[in-house]
Amino acid sequence: MKTITAVALNPAIDRTLLVPGFTAGATNRVAAVRMDPGGKGINVARVARALGAPVQVLGFLGEENADLILRSLTQEQVAHRFLMVPGETRVNLKIIEPATGQLTELNESGFTVSEQRVQELVALVEQLLPETAVLVLAGSLPAGVPVTVYRDLIALARRAGVPTILDTDGEPMRAALAAHPTLIKPNLAETERLLGRRLKTPDAVVQGARQLLAEGPEVVVVSSGADGAALVTGRQSWWATPPDIRPGSTVGAGDSMVAGFAVALSRGLSLPDALRLATAAGTATAGLDGTQVCTGGAVEAVLPRVRIAEWNPAEGGEAK
Repeated sequence: MKTITAVALNPAIDRTLLVPGFTAGATNRVAAVRMDPGGKGINVARVARALGAPVQVLGFLGEENADLILRSLTQEQVAHRFLMVPGETRVNLKIIEPATGQLTELNESGFTVSEQRVQELVALVEQLLPETAVLVLAGSLPAGVPVTVYRDLIALARRAGVPTILDTDGEPMRAALAAHPTLIKPNLAETERLLGRRLKTPDAVVQGARQLLAEGPEVVVVSSGADGAALVTGRQSWWATPPDIRPGSTVGAGDSMVAGFAVALSRGLSLPDALRLATAAGTATAGLDGTQVCTGGAVEAVLPRVRIAEWNPAEGGEAK
C-alpha cells in the first residue's frame, strides 16, 4: 500500500505555557507546561496517522535535541526518516492566557542546512516517490535551503505521477506555483500577502483563489478560520462552513486541514468530500488547547456538522 509522504524541512519543538493573566513586560506565573513535536510537516503526518492513513515524514532535525521528536513520532506510529544537521531544532514558545485563549508566539528561526544535505534530501524524496500516494510539502524553510526547493520537488513528483499538496508562505509558495502543484492551501492572511490586497468577503476570497489558480495549481483552498474555507478549481467553487465549537488554540488547525486533504486524495474522495474531511480535521484541532492535534474520533464527531455549498461569486455569491 502506498503512503502519504510529508516533508518537514524546518520542524520545531513546541513549548506551550499556560499563563493566567499573562502581561508582556511583567513577571508572570506559569500554571502548566507542555512539549510537543511541531512544525507543519510533522503536524500533517501526526493527523494523517490519527485518521488511519499510512504516512511517513522526512526532513531535517538538529542533532543536539532530536530525541523528543523522534520518540514522540515513534510512540504515535508515524514512520520517519530524518537527516541530521549540526545544531538544535528550533524551539517555538507558545504562551496562552487560559481565560481569554489569547496566544502569544515566539518562533525561533532554526538551524542552517548545507547544500550537500539539501541535495541528499531531494534524492531521498525522489527515492520514496514510487511508494508515495500523496506528497505533502508544508512549512517554512530553514537557512541554507533555496526558496526553489518546493518547486523542484513538485517537478519530480509530477514526473512520477504523484499528486502534491503545498502549504507554505511567501517566496517559496510564489516560486512553486508555476510547477503546477495539485493543491495549495494558504490561509487568508497568506493569500492576501500573495495577492497584495485584502479579501474582506467570501466572494472576494473565491475570486482571489481563482486568481492564484491562474498561476499554476490545479486546486486552491483558502482557509479563513471560523468563517470556513473556499475550494476552487478551474470549473467549480465550494465553501465549507464549520460548526460552532468551544475555541481552543488555532495552532495546528491549518496543518490538520492539509492532513485531511492528503488522506482524502489518497483515498480517492471527491473534492467536496475532501473539503468536508479537511474542515472537520481543522475544526477538531481548533477546539483543543495548546499544540495538541485532533484524534480520529474527534474528526468523525465533527464531520456530519460541516456544511458544504457550491459557491459562485458571478451570481452574487449565493450558495446553491
